[in-house]
Order: sequence, then structure tokens, then C-alpha cells
Amino acid sequence: MHRLLFLFFFIGNTQFLSAQVADSNFIIIRNQQMDTYVVEHNTTALDSLYADDFVFSHGSGRVEGKQGWFTSVAKGSFLSRLHDSVTVEFHPQLAIVRGKLSVQKKNKEKIDRYQLYYIRVYALRKSSWQMISHITTREYHEK
Repeated sequence: MHRLLFLFFFIGNTQFLSAQVADSNFIIIRNQQMDTYVVEHNTTALDSLYADDFVFSHGSGRVEGKQGWFTSVAKGSFLSRLHDSVTVEFHPQLAIVRGKLSVQKKNKEKIDRYQLYYIRVYALRKSSWQMISHITTREYHEK
């Protein structure tokens, strides 16, 4: 009987962990895809991926909503936005994502290169993961 209970417990935990890994991979892929759309300045594709109540807290301290961020995206000044060291922590209906983002952005006179560390929060709404918050926690600019 104890072996049978252990077997059910083990199988249940294995399936739970496998589901979390699959969900983590989905969130990590979506996280990068969204920034690929930012580089492509494809706000149409991004519209359903960002929640209407999305809040972007920049490393500079500036805070803007979805429409303000989309105005920046539409300008098309981002050359690349690549993620590294991404982790996902799940809670009911929420995914907290931490990572590093390397950015290249064209300026009037040069190309800015910087790395930022962030926390992003995704919410499961109407069976779809949407980003509700991006918080830059640290930012380093190359000279």
C-alpha cells in the first residue's frame, strides 16, 4: 500500500514538474518573441500580448502605460533586444519573470548599447498570458 501511494505521489509530482517546465518554456519563448516584435515595431502583434493595464517602469524612473510604450515602439529605433538568464516563477494566474535584456538602440548620433535587469509579470487572462508589468531593476550603459 505504501509503495502504491508513493508511486501515485511520484507520478503526480513528475507530471506537475513537467507541466511547469513546459509552461516556463512557453513564457520564456513568448517573452523573447514580444521583444522581437518590439524590434520589428509590430504593435499590431503586440497589442494582444500586453494587457490594457500594462505598466512599464523604466530604469530612468519614468513610468508609462501601454499606449506610451507602443508610441516608443512605433518609432522603430530598437535594433536588437535579446534576453539572457531568464527565470520564471509561477503563482495562480501569474508568472513572475526575471532576466537580463541586452539592447541596441539607434540614437541620432550613435548606437546605444545597454543591459538591463528586469522583473516582468504576466497574468493569465481569458486563457492567454499577457504582460501586465515590466520593472527595470538595474541598467548599465556601454560607453
